[in-house]
Amino acid sequence: MANKKLNRTSEHRKALLKNMLNSLIKYEQIKTTLPKAKFLKPQADKIITLGKKETLQTTKILVSKLQDVKSANKVKKTLSFFKINQN
Repeated sequence: MANKKLNRTSEHRKALLKNMLNSLIKYEQIKTTLPKAKFLKPQADKIITLGKKETLQTTKILVSKLQDVKSANKVKKTLSFFKINQN
């Protein structure tokens, strides 16, 4: 997230990111500008990667980042359908 300020304060950027992540997960597509999409993509990839792990810790992290239990469940159940093999 370095050097991507989007002409907003840090709190506004965090809220923007959280809202865009929730919209992307809920509707599975959003319309946005290219700089915002470039800002969102690494964070969305991290969220999907977290959803692949089936632990309580990752569930808590998803809920804290998304602030929505339904979105966290959707990430875990449908969007990250390739599970990591754990030995």
